[in-house]
Amino acid sequence: MGILLALLFILQIIGFMVMTLLYVKITKFNNLEKKQQRLMKEMDQSILAYLGEIKEENDRLIHQLNQRTDAQMKPTTNSAPSEQSITEVSDSRQKPHPVPLHFALRSYQKTVETEKNSELHSKSFDDLDDKEKAKQLYAEGKSIEDIARKLKKGKTEIELIIKFD
Repeated sequence: MGILLALLFILQIIGFMVMTLLYVKITKFNNLEKKQQRLMKEMDQSILAYLGEIKEENDRLIHQLNQRTDAQMKPTTNSAPSEQSITEVSDSRQKPHPVPLHFALRSYQKTVETEKNSELHSKSFDDLDDKEKAKQLYAEGKSIEDIARKLKKGKTEIELIIKFD
């Protein structure tokens, strides 16, 4: 009887040790999960900040290009040509005018858009993968919920596809 009690006591101690080890493992796992969620939020915020900076820089560049173009298109109001305008005319005859930068930028943007549109329209909707379908439906003005229902995906997945692609 004494041996049986000693054996039960030892098994109970081993059981408590196993439970303690499992609790420590679960706690570490939960802490790791919280840390990963925090890192994901920080990465998302960093990417959004970076995208915001890029957008601001692009807007500033477009604004500067528009100002430069407006300044080039304003006619001079002097009725008598000055020596400076005469030298500018003679210099302009010698050098061909480059294409204004904003025209080149708009042309490039149109080319990229037409390539994307022709690429999307060249494939039928059924031949596209889910990412391309989601992008196309979003470009058509569909809501994220409608896209998720149509593609049988989660809302979060569709948001990520649209946000990062």
